Amino acid sequence: MTLEQPLDNELTPAEMEKLKSFDSTLYGQIDLFNTADGSAKRLLLVKGAQSLENELIRSTKLNTPPSSTLLCSLGHIQLLLEDFPKAMSAYQKYYNMDQTCEQNINFLYGLGIVYSHFNQDQWAMQTFQQVLYLNPTFVRASDVHFRIGIIRKNNKEYETATKHFRIALNDSSSSAFLKAEVRFHGAHMFELQGDNKQAKLLYEQLLQGTSVPDQIRANAYRQLGWMYHSDESFGDLERRELTAIEYLRKSIDADNTNGQSWYYLGRCYSTLNKVHDAFVSYRQSIDKSEASADTWCSIGILYQQQNQPMDALQAYICAVQLEKTHTAAWTNLGLLYEANSQPQDALACFQNARNTNPDSVNPNVTSRITVLSTQLSKLNTQQLKEVIMAQKHTLPCINEAFHLPIPAELTSRQQGGVVGGAPPQGYNACSAGLSPGASMLSNGQPSPKKRRTVNRKKAEPKPGDVAQFMNQQMQLPAYLQPQNAASLTPQQQAAAHQMRQQFFAQQQYQISLNMQPEDVPDTSIERQPVYPKDDPAKVLHPSELSAIKQEVVTPAYPVISPRPSQRQSNKLNQNETKTCIAMTAREILDKCKDQSKEPIKGSPNILSDKCRPPLPPPCPEPPLSPEQLTPSTPTITIECKKDAMSSDLQRISMGQPIVLVKNLATVLRMNLGLFSTKTLVETAPDHPCEVRTQRLFNVEETLDAQGQKTWKQESTRTTTTIAKYAHYQASSFQESLAAETGKSKEQFQKSLAKSSAAPQPTQVKTVSTTSATQVKGGVSRDSDSDSSSSSSGGKKKSKMIKFGTNVDLSDRHKWKDQLVELHKLPKWLNVTWAGNGLSHLGHTVLGMNSVQLYMKIPGCRTPAHQENLNLCSVNFNIGPGDCEWFAIPDQYWGELYRLCQKNNVDYLSGAYWPLPEDLFKAKIPLYRFTQKPGDMVFISPGAPHWVQATGWCNNIAWNTAPLDVDVFKLAIERYEFNKLQSYKSIVPMVHLCWNLAKNVKLKDEALHSLIKYVCMKSLQHTGRIENLMSSKGKHIVWHGRQDEDAPHYCFSCELEVFNILFVREVEKQHVVYCIDCALKISPILDGFVILREHLTDSLSQTYDSYELQSESAVSEVVHSLLTFNPQPSTPQAVH
Repeated sequence: MTLEQPLDNELTPAEMEKLKSFDSTLYGQIDLFNTADGSAKRLLLVKGAQSLENELIRSTKLNTPPSSTLLCSLGHIQLLLEDFPKAMSAYQKYYNMDQTCEQNINFLYGLGIVYSHFNQDQWAMQTFQQVLYLNPTFVRASDVHFRIGIIRKNNKEYETATKHFRIALNDSSSSAFLKAEVRFHGAHMFELQGDNKQAKLLYEQLLQGTSVPDQIRANAYRQLGWMYHSDESFGDLERRELTAIEYLRKSIDADNTNGQSWYYLGRCYSTLNKVHDAFVSYRQSIDKSEASADTWCSIGILYQQQNQPMDALQAYICAVQLEKTHTAAWTNLGLLYEANSQPQDALACFQNARNTNPDSVNPNVTSRITVLSTQLSKLNTQQLKEVIMAQKHTLPCINEAFHLPIPAELTSRQQGGVVGGAPPQGYNACSAGLSPGASMLSNGQPSPKKRRTVNRKKAEPKPGDVAQFMNQQMQLPAYLQPQNAASLTPQQQAAAHQMRQQFFAQQQYQISLNMQPEDVPDTSIERQPVYPKDDPAKVLHPSELSAIKQEVVTPAYPVISPRPSQRQSNKLNQNETKTCIAMTAREILDKCKDQSKEPIKGSPNILSDKCRPPLPPPCPEPPLSPEQLTPSTPTITIECKKDAMSSDLQRISMGQPIVLVKNLATVLRMNLGLFSTKTLVETAPDHPCEVRTQRLFNVEETLDAQGQKTWKQESTRTTTTIAKYAHYQASSFQESLAAETGKSKEQFQKSLAKSSAAPQPTQVKTVSTTSATQVKGGVSRDSDSDSSSSSSGGKKKSKMIKFGTNVDLSDRHKWKDQLVELHKLPKWLNVTWAGNGLSHLGHTVLGMNSVQLYMKIPGCRTPAHQENLNLCSVNFNIGPGDCEWFAIPDQYWGELYRLCQKNNVDYLSGAYWPLPEDLFKAKIPLYRFTQKPGDMVFISPGAPHWVQATGWCNNIAWNTAPLDVDVFKLAIERYEFNKLQSYKSIVPMVHLCWNLAKNVKLKDEALHSLIKYVCMKSLQHTGRIENLMSSKGKHIVWHGRQDEDAPHYCFSCELEVFNILFVREVEKQHVVYCIDCALKISPILDGFVILREHLTDSLSQTYDSYELQSESAVSEVVHSLLTFNPQPSTPQAVH
């Protein structure tokens, strides 16, 4: 009788009561395998699972629906038993049956863990985010932050990952994960970003700890060893390698089962030409770790450099059988076949290297493909037959090689891999790798402490000084010579005998390649094998993140996706809102005393308590026809000043997703030349300017380094001055002008030569479009074949360009003339006026309630985005060149969000350029138009848009927040969505609503209720914090604030912190925390000073006095209470 099959599966009342205490929060907290108490718990869980399953069977037979509580409990039990398919099945049935399940925190937590197990990272993260949104004080909040941090780290979202790791590290509550593990991942992120010095410092600090487990210590030593091996800045080669070997030896001493450390050790010995030690280390790596394609590839390199092609072939075949996309192994196979005069097999291998993993292929592989294809195409049938016949006397062809007997070492260690036969389909060990070093985790979730075993998989090595090792001329190692057999073990003697036989049998086939046609340039890579390439930006795959499972699994039941959010479900219920705001401030504060046991969030939820967490909306129905996917852009041409000042212009603009307004600046006689590069340089040449260095692409696409289409828009950020960028802008124009002038002269001379020559017979010639350069709108665009990188025979590199962005024009003294000129605009377009909610912030938010300028040359891009908090935006093209705009309606942002997930870019913080064909496939309509000099573009709330300059031009832009209920509803929804996504909202909505309540009296009842509801939630939050501090005996110190003071954000989670601040000294600086993060750091708030910025009586008075006003009184009150009070020498606000 086993634990899995208890004799009696009927639960006693005592067992049923005890079983109720088991839920998903115990996952990783209890040991069910290694202790007597754990075995008893496991027996109870197995018995409980069988009992609940029997209950489900009885319900099915009786044709009655099962209890949703029963399904949820079964899911928890199966999760604790690590039967993930059954846990998913139970959770799925519960999800479909109970509409309130999304308020069940324990269910969401368990579901997130199951998603992680099945490598559904996006769904796992979304579910974990809902857990934190609904209850930031959740008992396993630390584990949730750590899991989200791991997923963010895998997605290269290092800034967000750091935030979650910091919260997990500061949390003093119990966790399934060790703090040392969190610190290890924090150090590893610096290594992934190429900051090896900071990573080295953090690894060394980690190793100084006294309670660091051996496994984490081993991994830290391993990473230090690999950095010394691969980073030339750490010293000269020999000293680095000796230090690396010392660290790797310490890693092995701490954890002898770490196969990756053995592999790195072999690489170090190979660099020092210690072939015997390298071979022994590689063999140890194979013994200790399973399915290591990198190790087999490196063994193949040793064999190949010792002129043992058959052994090298077998090793490379092992590598590609374990990992069909192992680019280095395929490349080395191609080099091996090419060196043995087997061009057809070499070509097939090079093509596999290029096609299976285009992101990591050596660009020169494309050149070899071109050369070999040209060679083979010039052979006639007889020559081709001779080549094929010659192959029978050298290495087995690639198809035969996959059926060679595989060494016993592989068959004995391989778990679930393919041994012999064709390459495995769909198996990708590399994508599960850790670079530049492996972690102690797997399967998308950090390994809890108290586990039975820890699964370790491979890590791809960093590109070290490979050339030295590859160029070494090595012979058969001395320890394999017959006279040295006495020093070997019987196993080593047998292996040496086999390798000697293969070595001498293959010597006759060592011939050099002699098929180069004279007219084909040889741009090949050197005839030396290449090591597995490591991309420093490559990150942990989910299957490297936990000890839960040893293989990537496929769920036996369909994985459920979270329900898409319906926008209507998150709209405030007006009856509920009226009921809430009808209470006085005193009644609200008194009611807070009844909520003392409920958790307090770091920031109040300013949506209705009955609203679901804000999620992206589904795609609108019905789907659009092909004709509807390319709508005409709403365009308004202003004929006179009356038209410009008409309220119809505002009404029409606000009613469309995006509007192009022509002739507005001309009609209003605006001098846009004040924003020209010449005037800017004359006004403030040393004014700072942020620079984004980008690649120049065709306006409709973005290409990666291999020439493949991608959404990712990569750039690097630096700073310069207006004068320096102006010089770059002018030089770029002059270079382009000179190039165009040169082309024109050349074409003119050719036409003269043709006209003076004797008439020739007409000849039709086909011109390849791939070699033509297209010039449009001042942009020189290479064709698709020329937009990517390589040398001759490959694709050209994209040109690097610089984009001068985010030039701040908020200084009212320095930019007085420019800001005064903008006041000629209609008041609803002004940067500062009473009807613009952003004017009531009381402080400057750069680019939002201040003007920003953008300096461009052709090709400069502003990636796709929605404005902060979905607010409106105004953009003028100063000229002299044009800009091309793309935009989609706000209703389709949810579909764009899902396309971003599909293309592995973060919707809120990532830089991406959507491909039009992808949008059309998703049935998303796309506005596309050209903005000429002087044209204004008005972006309505929530419309995603992206822009590329097609000429040399400057643009100015700012945001507005019209006092409109729909604008503020979208803003509040995005404010809460940002909290859900752990994304900082740079517009403090709570602070803004209190200022509006203080300064503006409204006649719009819906907007008035919305603002007052936000203030009510904030006042309620303040009252609950005061009650909690009173119960803890903590005194809140009066601090106060000035009107121009910027609001505060939590140092840890970056939520807005209003009124009550929890201040703590960090690295000799005083920083502010929200109450949630402060309590996680210290439940008794030890080391914190608690400050108050507003008196509760003052907030209560503002709240109670905020009433609807009659229409006649509105303009007066707004005019007199406008917060922004310009100085006498500054431009006056238009009221």
